[in-house]
Formats: sequence, C-alpha cells, structure tokens
Amino acid sequence: MTEERSNGPSWRPTKARQDATCILCPCPALTAYWTNPPSCPRRVCCESKSSCCSYLCFRDSKTVSVFVTTVFVTYFILMDIVLYCYFMKASLVEGSKGGGAEEMYTPFTHLSVKALLNDQPSQYLIAPSTEWLEYFTNFAKTFYFITPNVVSFAHLIVGFISGKFVSSDNLNDRRIGVFLFEFRTWLDAFDGTLFRAQPGNHLKYNSVHSTLGYYIDSVFDSLGGAFLCFGIYFYLLKRFGPPRNQCALPFWSSGPSDVQNKVPLVSEGGKESYSSLYLFWKAFSFGMVLLVSAGTWDNIVVQFSEVFQTELKDPNLTALQLELSHSNTTVFLFQLWRLIGSQCMLNYILITIFYDKIWEFLKGTQYLLMIMIVSLYVMSVVYINQVSLSNHSIIIIIIIIIIIIIIIIIIIIIIIIIITIIKTSSSSSVAKFNH
Repeated sequence: MTEERSNGPSWRPTKARQDATCILCPCPALTAYWTNPPSCPRRVCCESKSSCCSYLCFRDSKTVSVFVTTVFVTYFILMDIVLYCYFMKASLVEGSKGGGAEEMYTPFTHLSVKALLNDQPSQYLIAPSTEWLEYFTNFAKTFYFITPNVVSFAHLIVGFISGKFVSSDNLNDRRIGVFLFEFRTWLDAFDGTLFRAQPGNHLKYNSVHSTLGYYIDSVFDSLGGAFLCFGIYFYLLKRFGPPRNQCALPFWSSGPSDVQNKVPLVSEGGKESYSSLYLFWKAFSFGMVLLVSAGTWDNIVVQFSEVFQTELKDPNLTALQLELSHSNTTVFLFQLWRLIGSQCMLNYILITIFYDKIWEFLKGTQYLLMIMIVSLYVMSVVYINQVSLSNHSIIIIIIIIIIIIIIIIIIIIIIIIIITIIKTSSSSSVAKFNH
C-alpha cells in the first residue's frame, strides 16, 4: 500500500513530506489553543490538491510574511501614485467642503489637508471600509442610539483589552492583541464617520476642535496608546525582568556586583535581564514619541489648513495658493508626515509586536524617532511661515525655532536629572544590600 501511494499522482505527498510540510505550514498555528486540534484544517491546508501549502509562497511563515508585505506595499505605492495624480488637479479649498449626502466616498475625491496627511493604511483600507459601511447600511440613522462618543468609549475598552493581550509572554496572545488594536483603530475612524454622517458634514475630513467629541476622542486615543505602551512594558518585564530571587538591578547596570557595567545581566539559565526601571524607560520613551507625534501632527494639520484651505477673494492670491499647495516641497512634507505621523508610529510598533521584534525596535529607535518628528515639525513650521499669505516676519520664525529648541533642552535636562537621581538611589540600595 505504501508503494501504491508513492507511485500515485505527483501532487500527492508521501507521509514524511506531508508531515514536514504541515510543520512549516503557518495555518496549524491558528489552532494552538485547541487540545487535539481537529484534522479538518490539516486536510484543507496541507493535504488538499489546492491547498495553500501547494504554493511556494505559503510554505512557511517567513515566505507568507514576505508575500503579504509585498502585496500591501505594492498596493500602497500604486494608490499613492493615483492619489498624487488626483491631487495635482484638485483644489484643497474646494475639496475640504465635502460632498452631497448621496455621494459615495473614494480616497481620491474631496481631498483635504487632514486626508492627505493620513497614513496609507487608514487612507486606503480603514477609511473606505467605515465610509462604505455607513453608506450602504445607513448605520447612523438605523442605529441612531450609537453616537460617536459611544464608539469612542468602545474603542477605549478594546484598547485596554489589546494592551492586556500584548503584555502576554505568548506570541499568539500578542498577535491577538495586535489585531484587537487594529480593530480599535477601525473604531476610532468609525466614530469620525458617524460624526460626518450628520447633515452638512458628509465627506468633510476636517478636525472640529470646538466640539466635546473632539476632546473625548483625543483623550481616549491617548489612553489607548498608553494601554499599548503599558502592555509592552509588562511583556518586557516578563521577558527581561530580573529574577525574583535577586535584588533589584540598578537603572543602567547589570547587577549588584558591578554597578558601573552597562551590559545586561545573564542569569544562570541564560536569560538576559534588565532592571524594571530600564525597561519602563524604553516603553515610556516610545509613549512620549506617540504623544509628541500626535500633538505635532494635529498642529501641523491646522497650520497647513489655514494656509491652503482658506478661501481667498483675490484671484491672484488664489492662484498662488493653488500653486504653492502643489509644489514639490509641499508634497514632500505631506508624504513625510504620512510616514512618521502618530498613526504610522502605531503601525510600526504593531508590526514589530506581530513579528516578535519589539525589543530590537525599541532599542534601535528610542531617540531616533523623537529627533525625526521634532525635526520634521520644525521644518514644516518654517516652511508654512515662508509660504503663508500673511506678512509674517522672519523674526517670528526665529523666535518659534528658539522656543522649540529651548523646550527640547529643558526636557533633556529634566530627563538627565531624573536618570541621575534614579541611578544614585539604585546605587545606594545596592550598597546597603551588599553591606
């Protein structure tokens, strides 16, 4: 019977090759929580003639990741090219006015500064899904009791649950947390869709700072990011935290016997360990990156909107405004904000969590991301003041830059003082312990 099987059709694998293929196949990982996983996923994914394992790109998790990443990156690049072509023919003044109640949403029409500075996944995946759900189901009128603020409360709860999953030391749990946080992001976009479903707001992608819902959404967004950062911290604590039978490690050092050594402690089991404060600093630093990127992004949206979306009466100034909004520098700055905005930072950290590279990402980008965001913000402010149709003095620009530099210096000094205090107190506690 074994010989008949081996001489059968070429597509049917032998038992040894079948078992090896199923080990490589990423699909059985979906049943990791089941005791005695059912044979149906194995038959469908590994034994079927048309199974995903029959194709080279689905043989293991790495090739699947490369394939999916290539598909998404290609899709985003193509959509960006189409968006650029539409944008070069459009006016931000007219596009920001929105559309009629019966008009369907597309990512390329009714463009505003806020829409153009949105990250690619939100612009091409999340926003269309929320807008089309509202358009085809008339969700706002059918479920009139579900207000935008109710949805904001919902995504706050989902963010908290996501942070709990991210804190797990099990990779599958953390991946569930990633999907939950992406769902939180979808809900965050959906509450804006419900707000725009109100009469007179259809397809108007502009922040309305005068409403209570704006502040509720902003606070809940910040709390969602905080939940994610705390989840990351507790995960790092489980992975790199000092052994419980050992005294607390100093802030920057490896262990109680060598306070000045800055390499991590390796315990008897080969576990790389860091102090809890050092791990907290890593997670806190990224939390500050999220906070600063969100604040600067929102402020830049307002400033660009005042310059490029303000309707002018002078035809010459209107023509100049249109020309400046389509200039290469403006498009370049818009694209940079799409790549390092707050939502993009969340996408980056979620990707690293999914692929179990969170520690490498935090170590490699702890200060680099903050420098990039602050630098881009300063460049954008200078550019906005240069192209502004008002008569801004160059002195005002210099003062703004000086103020920003002073604030950064003050923050750095405060951080250095805090680190010095923590190091001193940690060294004292270690000395007492040794004594």
